[in-house]
Amino acid sequence: MEDKGPLFHIYCDESRQVEDRFMIFGGIIVSFDDLAKTEQSISTKRNDTQLFGELKWTKISNERCDGYRDFVDLFFVKAKSGLIAFKSVVFDTSHIDYHTYHGGSKEIGFYKLWYQFLLYAFKDYCTSSQCRWKVFLDERSSSYSLSEFKTILNKGIRTKYNLSADIVRSVEPIKSHNAPILQIADILMGAIGFQMNDYHLRPQARIAKINIAHYISEKAGLLSLKQKTALRMKQFSIWHFPFYKAGEQGKWDLELDTHEEYE
Repeated sequence: MEDKGPLFHIYCDESRQVEDRFMIFGGIIVSFDDLAKTEQSISTKRNDTQLFGELKWTKISNERCDGYRDFVDLFFVKAKSGLIAFKSVVFDTSHIDYHTYHGGSKEIGFYKLWYQFLLYAFKDYCTSSQCRWKVFLDERSSSYSLSEFKTILNKGIRTKYNLSADIVRSVEPIKSHNAPILQIADILMGAIGFQMNDYHLRPQARIAKINIAHYISEKAGLLSLKQKTALRMKQFSIWHFPFYKAGEQGKWDLELDTHEEYE
């Protein structure tokens, strides 16, 4: 049967997954109908700013600060018009027990985190069985099967939202230097991780990164990127994942508390 529903591309990456307490997962969703227009806008902005290399939070410098601010402006213009939306989740890694809950496998635990993020953060884009998703994850070395992950994610979405068909058409790795929208997500995620882990308070913190992170929070209408955003904020959201304690030992399981779902 021919697909007639809306097709969305979701470009996802993670930040601060190794050395810091707070790990950030994030992604930008865009309708396939608006994809080419959005990528063209990014290309035009590259010409304006002369920033032709891969955009990354780690590459922000005093010399590039104004150019990166322009890309932040571009995102919020597109978001305000409803063409794209950024979703993110903050995981407190001190609450993740891979040994107890994930068979000692960090890879299984890692994709459980992706499952939770995709299942809840983009719920506004799976309102019917006619919706279609293509999910792109920043390429990484892993033996985990993305085909299996797609099957598990589809099953979870169908059950959670009472759909009659699978909506996730593919889950694919993508190189970030080939994905301009993913690069914008990297800037936004990097800023959240920067403030969540208090890098902005360190004496050696790069002024340009402090300024960009503060600028993003201002554009989003937040006092700080440490804030959990309100449910009404559809185009830029920060969700703090609600782990819950399980068992006598107070271990933290990777499940949602029944009283504290995604906001």
